[in-house]
Parts: sequence; structure tokens; C-alpha cells
Amino acid sequence: MAMTGAIEIANASAGQVEDARQLFNESWIKTYSPIIGDETTRELIAKKHAAEVFARQALEPDHIFLVALDGDTVVGHVYGFPQDGFYIDRLHVKPTRKGQGIGRPLIDAVIARRPHGERLWLDVLLGNDQAMGFYGRVGFTRGGQTDACGGLAGIPAVIYEMTVQRR
Repeated sequence: MAMTGAIEIANASAGQVEDARQLFNESWIKTYSPIIGDETTRELIAKKHAAEVFARQALEPDHIFLVALDGDTVVGHVYGFPQDGFYIDRLHVKPTRKGQGIGRPLIDAVIARRPHGERLWLDVLLGNDQAMGFYGRVGFTRGGQTDACGGLAGIPAVIYEMTVQRR
């Protein structure tokens, strides 16, 4: 476990996986409904973010499934897996806690768990300017563009990447 001020970053316990999923879904609705529409957002949540999907992902040995905790409350979540380097599939902070220094420690925790020199990458839906600004501030550089954000064909996104460096 890593401590960052009052925020603790830890591997998600079985009981925290559902809390992370609820936080993620709340964040998705707030962030993506204005970009891709409420109906599409909720359809994607039902399909790609079901409870059994999150539970299975948390058990994968080569995946990273972390939570940011404020006491016993999950206030952030990051999940990724090996794919063309290491792909960060999701990083979300409770909407009411954005801008409070939770996202950077989650990224730092992923970096600390990956080998030096590895490509770390993710994609951000076009229109999610807040996330694009965040990833630039924490050291990612903007790469190309894709029409398959996180495997969701037809949803355009910008690719961000970095090379893991040991400090």
C-alpha cells in the first residue's frame, strides 16, 4: 500500500471492487453522457462495466486493479493490463473529488508496478478535455487517434502514451 497524504492507494479487495465499479459508473455518466449521449453511455456501462466483468478483472494476475481510499471510502480507481506495452483501460475519480490530488497517485502507483522502459498508454474520448489536460500534466504525450476507444469501435479517441522511467 502507498500512502499519499490522506489518500491510500491499494490493490482492490473483493469488497472494494463493487465500490470501484459504482464510482466508475457514476463518473462515466457524468463525463460521457454529454459527449456520446446518455442512452449510449448507459448501454456501454451495462455491457462493458457489469459487476461480473469487474470481479473477473480484479482476479487477473497480470492486470492492475487499484483503488484510492480516503479512510474506508473508495474515491478513485485505475485498471490496466498488458497490451502493446501496458494499457490503462480506466482511471476515474469520484466526480465530487476531482482536482483533489487523487488521479496522479493512481498513475504513479501503476508506473511503480511496471518495468522500466515499458510503454504505458491509454485512449481518451474526443471531447473529454478535462482528462486530456490531466494526462498531459502527469507526463503522457499525445499520440495518434483511433476510432476504437477502449475497444469501443466507432467512438473516436486520442491515444496518450509514456515510457516508464524509474526516478
